[in-house]
Amino acid sequence: AVRRPGGGAAVAPGPMAEAAALKEEGNAKFKAGQFAAAVEAYTKSLELDPAQHLCLSNRSAAYLKDGAAAEALRDAERCVELSPGFAKGYSRQAAALQELRRWDEAAKVCERGMAAAPDDVHQKMLKEVRNRAFQEKIQGVWRGTVSKDLGGYDQEMEFMAAGKVRIEVLGRSVIGDYWLDCDQDPHHLNVQVPMPEAPPGMPPPPPVPYIVRVDDAGLHMCCPFMVMDRPTSFSGEGYCLMHRGNKVDSDEAEKISRLSEDEKLLQCVLDLTEALPDMKLEEVKPADSQEATREKLMLQVRFETSMFAVEKKFGEEIMRKSLGAAKGDTGVPACLAKTPELKRLREKLSVCGLLEEGKGAATEQA
Repeated sequence: AVRRPGGGAAVAPGPMAEAAALKEEGNAKFKAGQFAAAVEAYTKSLELDPAQHLCLSNRSAAYLKDGAAAEALRDAERCVELSPGFAKGYSRQAAALQELRRWDEAAKVCERGMAAAPDDVHQKMLKEVRNRAFQEKIQGVWRGTVSKDLGGYDQEMEFMAAGKVRIEVLGRSVIGDYWLDCDQDPHHLNVQVPMPEAPPGMPPPPPVPYIVRVDDAGLHMCCPFMVMDRPTSFSGEGYCLMHRGNKVDSDEAEKISRLSEDEKLLQCVLDLTEALPDMKLEEVKPADSQEATREKLMLQVRFETSMFAVEKKFGEEIMRKSLGAAKGDTGVPACLAKTPELKRLREKLSVCGLLEEGKGAATEQA
């Protein structure tokens, strides 16, 4: 209530003044983080003056903060209807649509906002919409096999919320960070993982620059090969097609489960012989050329990949017994004794430099 000029009885303020006061009350509640109370104050203000596009914009923001995205969208749409030239109305609308995961609509609203009032706000929001939409597409577990030039190993990548990614290769898992730039065509993906056993204070390694796309075939990824430049096409040594979900070789697993232990040991020996390289595994030396270093490292990667696949197929215990029998580290099971399969595995291990001369055969003869 206010007093008349010159004194006299108090009179109530007009509806517009009261509506303005309630809007300011809502603003104060919003700044204090009291979003439900802010909605209540804005609602009372709008009951007195329903055509306040600013109040609708503010209530939309309060609704969104309070977890009511549908109500936030309704207010934002009404705000834009009342004042098409008010740029923030489009921002409110796009923000609500993002929370409702209606990505295509959110992108179109951002474009309308830029047309109504060209500024960086809607451009940044449009980029955010595109990134969040693609991030939702790739979230979850993907599996694929990299090219033989990169080692031919299976990899598993799990894209999680908050920009985290879990990468598993050869049974070893690491958590890293990823970020997207979906304004680029093809989309850019950057993956940064910590260096194992890095000393304290050492800066993280640079991110790996990928290009990515998703279609009915799966997640297409392409990383650099030899140099750390971002690829420009989905081809070459760095390309990998990833498939959704955990890869389960159910038919093969069922077949292996029906074998006896002796049959598993014999088959494991055959698989190990096939998996081992046809040349000696050598350590990298400081004097090696870049090409020689690369060849040695890639041979080691392919070796580890093949051995991991055999272990995954038969299990650690069968793998240990098979290798132990060949290398002379353990006794030779009767099912393998003096077999040509075990002899060939020993020969292959010797070629690779993984068997002391005469040791395996001596153990069997003993």
